[in-house]
Amino acid sequence: MAAFGAKYPRFAPNKTVSPEGVVTYDAPVTIGALNKADLTVTMASGKVYGDNELQESIDEFVSGTLAMETSDMEDAVAGKIYGATVLEKLCTYNTGDTPPEGGLGYYKTLVRGGKKIFKTVFYPRAKAAIGNDTAATKADSITFSTVATNWTIMADKKGNWRLTEEHATEEAAKAWLDTKMGVASDA
Repeated sequence: MAAFGAKYPRFAPNKTVSPEGVVTYDAPVTIGALNKADLTVTMASGKVYGDNELQESIDEFVSGTLAMETSDMEDAVAGKIYGATVLEKLCTYNTGDTPPEGGLGYYKTLVRGGKKIFKTVFYPRAKAAIGNDTAATKADSITFSTVATNWTIMADKKGNWRLTEEHATEEAAKAWLDTKMGVASDA
């Protein structure tokens, strides 16, 4: 399997969360054109030795960090994912902003046996933090910058922290992801 593309980064803020952990989402937003998404997983590990050998070894998911870069992010989208205030054309970031939790996803293109498949990735519980920003003056060559967002990935009440599914078409991958975020299917 070889991966060579990633698209359709979407975030849907939580609308309601029941005591049992059932989540409904507000309308999702497309974050921007996806450049990359790098997942780092934090595991809690424990080992016990006895009689001079390893008796038990446990590794359990604690949390994850997804470093995402997009080529752009509109202010209205920044308001939805970072908790910034957007009034008319002004987007205000405040120290008291509280980014909402929500569902986060995208899909990536894989090649397996010479055939393209589209693997969706959905994180049912994610929270954004604004990344570093950079700007450079125009010189004799053009250097593009991207928008960095750091996502904290958490497990839901059932212990699920990531769901993936493979699809034969991009349309099916988009539909699956939208369905996970509560968007009704046209089919």
